Amino acid sequence: MFTFTSRVCGQIFSLCGGNMTDKELRKLTRGELLEMLIVQTERNETLNTELEEAKRQLKDRKIICANAGSLAEASLQINGVFKAAEQSASQYLENLERMSAECDKEKAYILDSARKEADKIKAEAEKYSEDVRKEADEYWNCIYEKAQAVLREQNELKRLAFSIERK
Repeated sequence: MFTFTSRVCGQIFSLCGGNMTDKELRKLTRGELLEMLIVQTERNETLNTELEEAKRQLKDRKIICANAGSLAEASLQINGVFKAAEQSASQYLENLERMSAECDKEKAYILDSARKEADKIKAEAEKYSEDVRKEADEYWNCIYEKAQAVLREQNELKRLAFSIERK
């Protein structure tokens, strides 16, 4: 037969909520005691699970509290990153403005050089055109004078031919 010590009975008694006396516990059958033990074991497991969950939540809170300082530091670091990005963007814009000014200067120089070259070519073309016109005028004047001379000679020959025929 199964006998209980008063310590075991006291533990079971306290587990049952303290409603049973030592004498009542001794009257229980093995099956009833095993059932009570199973119920109490399940309750114990449930309480252990709840305790583990509570410990985990407490640990998470401690981590969050510990990380609060880290979050503040991270925020400061992020602010530093943003400040560096802003400085980089400002420097980039300054470089673009400088390069744009340099391009404008180069564009003005190229345009000025192109205008000067165009004026030079135009002047050369006008001089060439004037020289060609002058040569052409001289040539045509020469041809005109020769044609006039030929016409005068022809007229002279006609006049001579008419005068010979009349005679």
